[in-house]
Amino acid sequence: MSPGLRGKFPPIAREEDIHYIETRVARWRRVRIISVSLAVFVIGLIGLGRFGLLGATQNDWQAYDRRSFTVEKASAGDRIALAGGTRVRMLGAAAPEVGKPGEDESRAYTQNRLVGRTVTIRLEPTQTRDADGLLLAYVFLTDGDNVNLDLVKDGHAYADRRVKHTFASAFEQAENDARRKPRGLWVDLRSEDQPAWRRQWLVAYLAKRQSSTQPSK
Repeated sequence: MSPGLRGKFPPIAREEDIHYIETRVARWRRVRIISVSLAVFVIGLIGLGRFGLLGATQNDWQAYDRRSFTVEKASAGDRIALAGGTRVRMLGAAAPEVGKPGEDESRAYTQNRLVGRTVTIRLEPTQTRDADGLLLAYVFLTDGDNVNLDLVKDGHAYADRRVKHTFASAFEQAENDARRKPRGLWVDLRSEDQPAWRRQWLVAYLAKRQSSTQPSK
């Protein structure tokens, strides 16, 4: 190369330099992949644990399923506290929200039936905790007396369609019966007094039923 052309072209990289750079890039990529994978794994564990789908499910089953406890308090129609402090959300039933018609009656119903009495807790196999960490459970006074279902049947709670569970159809039938009689909160209930999630479900349900009755073109 003539002296005049020197400095106009970059020096040719040596083979060992290229190998060093490629090794560093490959190592950086592996570290990045491992870091991202680890982050996703940790987030997944947190989510599973929060919703009762990991170790908590097995622990809850061992500690609570088909075991008897004394009820100490009813903080709402669908929420109770067991002896020892465990808070329970009664699966399948949704009591009226704070300040809505039927709230006080729902809490009084659960308090009168459960506080101070011994109940048997039964769990679903897939999810044992809600987003707030409350134990999701059926509460039985006797083998055939599911108080969660009684709440809905007697008109003191809605059938909660937000959580899938084994006895969902029985809860929905109980709600339909209480609404048609009507009983409890269904007496003179206005649409705006229902929780937002149920109003949204009702709109979707009516739209689906209307579309199914329209003649096909």
